[in-house]
Amino acid sequence: MARTLTISVGDELQGFAQKLVDSGAYSSVSEVVREALRSLREQKASSSLEQLRTMVDEGDNSGSPVDLEVEQFLSRMKNR
Repeated sequence: MARTLTISVGDELQGFAQKLVDSGAYSSVSEVVREALRSLREQKASSSLEQLRTMVDEGDNSGSPVDLEVEQFLSRMKNR
C-alpha cells in the first residue's frame, strides 16, 4: 500500500530529481526517490554482507581451532 511521505531535500537535490524526470528516465520525482531508497537499501545490505565475509575470512585465517571449556572461554572474555 502506497503511503504519502513529505520530505525536504533542498533546491539542488530537487532540481536533480526534476532533471531526471524531465529527461524521461523517471515518470515522477516520487519514482526517483523510491529508486534512490531501494538503491540505498541494497548498498547497505551489500556492505553488511561484505563485513560478514571479512569476519569469516579473518576467522578462517586466525589459526587452528582450539578446544575450550565454557569456563575457560568466559574467563578469557572477562580478561579482555
